[in-house]
Amino acid sequence: MKVVVTGGGTSAPIDDVRVITNVSTGRTAAAIAEACLALGDEVWHVHAPHAELPLLRHARLDLDADPGAERERLDRLRERWRADRDRLHLRPLGVGTVAEYAEALRTALAESAADVAFLPMAVSDYEPEPRAGKISSRLDDLAIPLRRTPKVIRCVRDWAPSAYLVGFKLLSGAATEDLIRAARDACLINRADLTVANDLEDVRAGRHTLHLVRPGREVETLPPGPDLAARLVDRARSWASGPDAPPRGI
Repeated sequence: MKVVVTGGGTSAPIDDVRVITNVSTGRTAAAIAEACLALGDEVWHVHAPHAELPLLRHARLDLDADPGAERERLDRLRERWRADRDRLHLRPLGVGTVAEYAEALRTALAESAADVAFLPMAVSDYEPEPRAGKISSRLDDLAIPLRRTPKVIRCVRDWAPSAYLVGFKLLSGAATEDLIRAARDACLINRADLTVANDLEDVRAGRHTLHLVRPGREVETLPPGPDLAARLVDRARSWASGPDAPPRGI
């Protein structure tokens, strides 16, 4: 399959020095991309400037580990990188604004003719009008007006009508039923085939759980585990190639 994955968080410049951003690391997106690569997929990875990257994120030397074991680990990683790198197309954003992300995503979808699009990137809901130079730090109070940004995911169905669209809904401290309700609403508004619902408090507590929400279908819940992203990819791929998949070639 040909897959587009987006990861990290966008940035909204305040002035030439400061930005408003979010806590997204791109870890989930990188894990999804790795799972797709392991299945032989070709992956276009659109990512924020400082997001974790597939495979490359593991290429850090652990100075506390046994030297021999660490060398073996890195040798295995090198072999996997050599096997997968020609199927991994990294598409970094420059500053990481919402407008830049929208253009990069549209281009990746067109370039890839994607079968599946996973969009876990945390996209800014609001942004200021950036000011030239640097705002003085001598002010005791600073008010920064914000305006709503366009919802990029709502354009994806127009850009890639035949892609199986996987959106993500993240809340924090929400009841499970409220989280699932928000994901159902997102499916309809975004014209998504699947919305993956998760809660930030669960992620931070080490119990990352995914609720897979599809229009008109029963919710499936994936419990925590190191293979969580791989299990998500497996379910999405099965649905993308099943009878409910969007028709190809339209």
